[in-house]
Amino acid sequence: FTMKESKTLNTGFSVYFILLPFVFIPFLIDSFILPRQLLTNLFLFVIIFLLFKKYKSANLFVIDSSAFFYLGFIFFSGLSFLNTQIVDISHAVFSKYLTFFIFFILIKYLLTSGLIKIEQIQKNVIYFGILSIMLATLAFINKTIKGQDLSRQVDLISGTFGNKNLLSSILFICLPFYFIGTSFSKRYKWLSFLAIGWTIFLLILLRTRTVLIALGLFLFLVIFDYVGKRLSKKVKFITASTLIIIISVIAFLLIFKKAEIGTNSKYFNRLFASETLHSRMEFWNQSALIIKDNFFGGVGVGNWIDIYPKYGLDNFSSSEIQNGRLIIDNTHNDFLQVFVETGFFGFICYLGFFLVVIYRGFCQQKNEQDSKEKRNNNYLLFMVISYLIIAFFDFPLARIEHQIILLVALAILQSKHLILGNRSQINLPIRYVLIGCFILLGYSTLINFYRINGEMHLSKAFQEEKKGDNASFVHQLNLAKNFLFKTDNYALPIDWHLGKVNFRESNFKGSLENYKDAYKINPYSIVVNNDLATAFVKNNQTDSAVVYYKKALKISSNYLDARTNLAATYFNANQFEKAFETIDACDLNTNFDSYNQILIPIVEKKLNIELEKLKDDNLNSFLQTKIKSEDDLIRFYFDYKNNKTTFDKYLQSLTN
Repeated sequence: FTMKESKTLNTGFSVYFILLPFVFIPFLIDSFILPRQLLTNLFLFVIIFLLFKKYKSANLFVIDSSAFFYLGFIFFSGLSFLNTQIVDISHAVFSKYLTFFIFFILIKYLLTSGLIKIEQIQKNVIYFGILSIMLATLAFINKTIKGQDLSRQVDLISGTFGNKNLLSSILFICLPFYFIGTSFSKRYKWLSFLAIGWTIFLLILLRTRTVLIALGLFLFLVIFDYVGKRLSKKVKFITASTLIIIISVIAFLLIFKKAEIGTNSKYFNRLFASETLHSRMEFWNQSALIIKDNFFGGVGVGNWIDIYPKYGLDNFSSSEIQNGRLIIDNTHNDFLQVFVETGFFGFICYLGFFLVVIYRGFCQQKNEQDSKEKRNNNYLLFMVISYLIIAFFDFPLARIEHQIILLVALAILQSKHLILGNRSQINLPIRYVLIGCFILLGYSTLINFYRINGEMHLSKAFQEEKKGDNASFVHQLNLAKNFLFKTDNYALPIDWHLGKVNFRESNFKGSLENYKDAYKINPYSIVVNNDLATAFVKNNQTDSAVVYYKKALKISSNYLDARTNLAATYFNANQFEKAFETIDACDLNTNFDSYNQILIPIVEKKLNIELEKLKDDNLNSFLQTKIKSEDDLIRFYFDYKNNKTTFDKYLQSLTN
């Protein structure tokens, strides 16, 4: 490039990284992901255009081992479409993966070719990180102005990054660039020192455990690397072992023995609460069941959200999950997510991508003669190693900005390795590569436009629903629905939302057709199964209704909507024994609005049937004095449940 072209490119990078934390569209369901993907795609189009204009086919594009592994991950992600249930979700996720891949190979090429300077792109990330810190700080200031303590309700702090955990992750991923910044000019040096201290302070306040663990590991590696240069191998080993033991003992005492050592701090109680870890373990166990059945092919990129109910919601302890009130959209583990969705080979390629870069980073660290460059290389390397902890307990793979900053770090590490001439690679004509990138990026951008349009109208539809304007609600839903946007962000089909409207307006035939279409898209949603069954009831197709209520209960036996609806359906069909057996399977502590309403006539009918069989006058007289109201009938039923016996035996025991 000429000096002017190079300056233009570097300016473009600065503008991109400065805009990235601020780009969002407030009237989307998720205000951040799609707009930031679109910004990244447009930026990549500019880079492709500049490179295509500048270079001829004779120029070569390096495809090294890291690019091979990443390309393998992309290939198996695409191959997983053969197994996908909800295709539009797969398109959405796959388009993001393509954006990440193209960003990585182009940035690596620009760095390796010297078309952009490593120091300049590191400064750009520092700009991004400082802006992220400012956004987080403003959120804390706003919270304290409202009279809240700094350490309370931090779950509400998100900056512009989705939620508290994702905010913590992005603050951490920027941290090594501040360490690198301490080796720049005086202005950057003091700014970087300030950013390091303020980032650590914010991470402590946000108390995201996985990020704090990653932070601890990163700082340990940085300190040990600095101190280790002045120690012998034997002393290094002893020092490292001692520090690891001390940290492990402290963590054990705080997590498992905190009551015994008198840890009454609210901060530590919140920090070491075990509920989220228990939930993650349940997600991972569910993932293991899915992997067992889909080991090689996966279930399709993005399709964890619609497949995990198939393996039973009774595996979760949360009643909200069991009743379809809470839908889990990922495994909270990027590596398991990749394994579930792309299969074994996709997982190996994704993991191999990290391992190759880490290995090359260590090799480059040994070969690097410049102590400053070696130190800066280690900062990035230590962050990538620590990032693996975050990826194991969270889902940064889902977010645009997290992957962009991470891929910058990985590209810098890999480009340094290539610059030193350690090349195990294939060289391809650059224009062929650019044409391929242009086509894939065009596909990604097309998906992005359709998703933005869909989310925009879906968001408007929900606003109209709150107003009670069903006509506008339906109009916006129809505008939202397209062949690349058939489900909302929780994998509930647009047809299901349309079915709700028709059902509310007593258009039961129309709602039945909507729910049938919704079932074809997501057959494992207990909500879809239950509502389809109810529509069958309203259309006098009781047998079909029973089938779908049972399908919902097969997925979640504790799903109260389906259980009470099935019991009512049996009762109205004069199948009183089945009605009682169904409602009787409910938990004793059931707290559900329509439960008592359905329970009372079923229990009353069951009681009369049993009394008719027994023909015991004394028992009849006793029950007439005992049961004089509906409340008495419910208390009588709960007494029977507490006795843990059969209904007829409980009745007989009353006469003894």
